Amino acid sequence: MPVIRRKDMSTDEGLGGNSVQSLARAELGTESLTVSEVTVPPGGSIPLHTHPGHEEVMVVSEGTLQARLEDETTTVVVGDTVIAPDGETHGMTNTSDKPAKILAIFPTTDVQRQLVEG
Repeated sequence: MPVIRRKDMSTDEGLGGNSVQSLARAELGTESLTVSEVTVPPGGSIPLHTHPGHEEVMVVSEGTLQARLEDETTTVVVGDTVIAPDGETHGMTNTSDKPAKILAIFPTTDVQRQLVEG
C-alpha cells in the first residue's frame, strides 16, 4: 500500500509564486492522477491559465477566494469545488487576510498549463 507522508514532501514555488506541495503524482506512484495543495497568500493569485488536454478540479480547504472561469467570477469558500473543463480559462485570487489553500486535482500525470493574459 503506497503511503505518501506529508512530512517527507517538498514544497515548491508554483504558478504566481504560490507554494505548491505535491500530494500525489507519477514520481510518487500514481498512473493517471496528480494532486497538489496550493497555498495562496493574502492578496495573492493563481494567474489566468488553461489546461489543454485535461480538466482540473479545485477544492477550497482554507480561506476565501474569487474564482474566475471564462467570463464568470464568483466567491468560493471552504468546501466549495470549482471544475475547470479542458481548455477553459480559469484563475483564483485570495481575497482574505489569511492564506488560502486549495487542492488541485488533475486526471493525468502530465499536467499541461498555458498562461492567458487577463
